[in-house]
Amino acid sequence: PHRPIDLGPAKAALEALVEAFPGAEAGVKEEWDVFALSVEGKIFGLLGRNSGAMILTLKGDPLENEALRQEFPEVIPGYHMNKKHWNSVLLETATLSPEHIAELVEASYDLVFAGLTKRRQGELRERHAILRAT
Repeated sequence: PHRPIDLGPAKAALEALVEAFPGAEAGVKEEWDVFALSVEGKIFGLLGRNSGAMILTLKGDPLENEALRQEFPEVIPGYHMNKKHWNSVLLETATLSPEHIAELVEASYDLVFAGLTKRRQGELRERHAILRAT
């Protein structure tokens, strides 16, 4: 039988974080054995394990991705993703602060959200504002 991977506090932190992003969803993608962050079905983050190590994979600007890899040894080219546009953070050895990781998650969301039509962005923002007001 399929046993879900244990993602512990990282999963809970990501769930809480994406609640602030209009249209963002977080949930298990069983066929990949990962916890996926998406907006309108477009993935902006993946949390999973590779050989036991917990990895958070996020979309980023290619130049910023390269700079992060140079500065932080725990940031590597995106695992199973386009290496130019995606980075993976090895969370157990991360020297990045939780705040910095949250900024990277938000930047990844912003990149994907920007790819939606202006009309759809507006609809998601409006729906998000209504949900947060209740």
